Amino acid sequence: MPKLAEWAYPLAESLLAEPLPRRWKHCLGVAERARTIALVLDQDADLLEAAAVLHDIGYAPDLAKTGFHPLDGARYLRDVAGADNRVINLVAHHSCAWMERKRAACARSWRSSSPARART
Repeated sequence: MPKLAEWAYPLAESLLAEPLPRRWKHCLGVAERARTIALVLDQDADLLEAAAVLHDIGYAPDLAKTGFHPLDGARYLRDVAGADNRVINLVAHHSCAWMERKRAACARSWRSSSPARART
């Protein structure tokens, strides 16, 4: 197993396997899919596989600080794990993270300004 992925698997497992076993299995599945295009990616295959297995670590109860899992995972990788910047960026920006962020901001805005909420 290449260097980044070799480092990433035990880290992701330590954060997800026990508290969130379904999320851990999902991450393993995403990493498996990433490996299917390894020949096309050449030297970046290791990077993609590492990011794939780590992409949802922000859901881990010990890491969830903001409620936005891409950010929580990326912050952990940067501040605690000392991860490669490319892995951090891929985790921070994975799977329409920008759309999820906008949706969460809209929901917060609606909850704070909703007349129905103000009356309760």
